[in-house]
Amino acid sequence: MAVWPRRLALVVAPVSGESFTSWVDRMALRNGCPPWTIVEALGLDVRAVSGDVRSLAYGIVATPEVHLAIAAATGVGAETVRELHLDVFNGSAVDLAGVRVGDKESLRRAEAREWAQFFGSRACSECLAASGGAWQVWWKLGWAAVCPIHRVLLMDHCPTCRVRIRRGAAGQPRGLSRTRVPAPLQCGAILSGGVCDQSIPQIRPSAVSNELVHAQRMMLEVATRRRPALIAGQVVSAGQWFAALKAVAMLVRLGMPDVLPLLDAMSPDGRRAVAAEALGHRWNRAGSAGRFGMLPQTALVAAGLLAVAIEVVAAEGESELATRLKSLAAAARIRRNGRRPDPLAELDLPSVFAAALDAMPRRGRQS
Repeated sequence: MAVWPRRLALVVAPVSGESFTSWVDRMALRNGCPPWTIVEALGLDVRAVSGDVRSLAYGIVATPEVHLAIAAATGVGAETVRELHLDVFNGSAVDLAGVRVGDKESLRRAEAREWAQFFGSRACSECLAASGGAWQVWWKLGWAAVCPIHRVLLMDHCPTCRVRIRRGAAGQPRGLSRTRVPAPLQCGAILSGGVCDQSIPQIRPSAVSNELVHAQRMMLEVATRRRPALIAGQVVSAGQWFAALKAVAMLVRLGMPDVLPLLDAMSPDGRRAVAAEALGHRWNRAGSAGRFGMLPQTALVAAGLLAVAIEVVAAEGESELATRLKSLAAAARIRRNGRRPDPLAELDLPSVFAAALDAMPRRGRQS
């Protein structure tokens, strides 16, 4: 017989699209206690990590039993609880099928492979100001680049401490504090001299183009399955659509720096950011494809790659798709030919996209 947690006296209603970690933080703030107290009260399995506590796969996936337990403790429906987790994008923007709650190794493999921040988030300062500190779960996706509501670039680093926001101590994955009450509107990075108290709503974001806003909306609609996933006019699965976007991003990276003049869809700032990442980053963390298939490190890089990828997959037919891919594939060919296995081979590409790539000659000078 299942034993459910006791019903919490003070429950904060989750905001539409909010992340689970944000919801817990806001409930902790409302109850005047540290987050681990709320997590423990919800019945999650937590463990000690350097003085704090952490629940493995916290905010990423949870079992149906945990969904029901949280629903019993809060009165929030189990399906709503599931939607607060990154798991809501499973099968579209991310593949979390192999992640098991409490299995550190399965989490590590997925974090290295998937385009999502398991322990961090980008953010829109204007959204946070309007919501009182509700962080959106989609901000954790690697393709999160701009806010389609406020038409601004998302933030990824605090301008005061330079730590990636929501990561924790000096950028390391943060645990669930036993002592600190959350401050959802502050940076909160733990530094050697204390906690960064930079007010996030006071950070002024950069405006973006209408084209980039459109690309971000399309990405979100496919990720949430509110729009059919189309490549060259053909319906594919949402997962294959995102695989095609990642393939375009990999071709751009493989083609650096020769590909730069071909990236008309990117803003000048985006081209500079993508080039700097490609030329200056340590690429060898995630296996054979890690150098070219890694998560974009900033919103500006994500914006640049998204703009190009959306332009490619939005081709009206197979011949137009092949034309749009041709120049990218040609720039990438030398580096791609010199790698075994092919960096794109691990992607579940739809047949229409794979056929367009396979139709192109790949013989050439080896690197």
